[in-house]
Amino acid sequence: MSRMAAVAAAIALVAGGSGALAQDNSNIQGEVVVTAQRASAGYLADVQPVVGLRRTADSAIQRVQFTSDSREEDVRKREIHAMLEAAIRRAESSGVELVTGDFELTKVTLTNYKGLVFQRGSRPDTSEIGLFVKAGLAGSVGSAQERIDGFVKGVPATGRALIEKRGGITLTIKNPDQYRAEIVRLVAAEGLKTAAAFGPDYGVDVRGLNEQLAWAQASPTEVFLYLPYDFTVRPKG
Repeated sequence: MSRMAAVAAAIALVAGGSGALAQDNSNIQGEVVVTAQRASAGYLADVQPVVGLRRTADSAIQRVQFTSDSREEDVRKREIHAMLEAAIRRAESSGVELVTGDFELTKVTLTNYKGLVFQRGSRPDTSEIGLFVKAGLAGSVGSAQERIDGFVKGVPATGRALIEKRGGITLTIKNPDQYRAEIVRLVAAEGLKTAAAFGPDYGVDVRGLNEQLAWAQASPTEVFLYLPYDFTVRPKG
């Protein structure tokens, strides 16, 4: 099959069975941090093409640190765990979730929070646990930020433990690979449109559609998802 025919077939497949195409290429079912990439595809961050899919993110997240500087390490850990438990119990009523992960996010619950790893703080005799507070992005980032800030301020302190915000808000996207089929369709349509501008004797050679999906933050509330494609217009035959 020629490259031109392959592109046309891709359009037909997307139009007639996008669910199958998305399922075949989907390997992330969870929610990921927009500023993160797959370890094997980090280089894609510098190769952002024109054609891709721009859509509203699913959630906003704020990094927070639960920390204690009590003298005894066992006391510090008990204080942090007590404060974490209190935070988890009030999260749902505050319209937020506690999540952890550098790439794909996992919800922190009363069942798993004691498995979070303690780290040594920047100050002497300090222990801490870092995670994220997540708020659904059903409106402006400001609205999500207000819910997150209200939650952080409302978590009761335990002993010398406290919760601190670190950095600013970032975004998340759920199951990004589900959008592969739509992105392939957009790239195929753009390639055929470009080739048609040169006349009926020209086709297009497309590469990169089999690469891993990448993404980047496009605005305070939007994500740009793309494949590292490129195409060349050339005479048919």
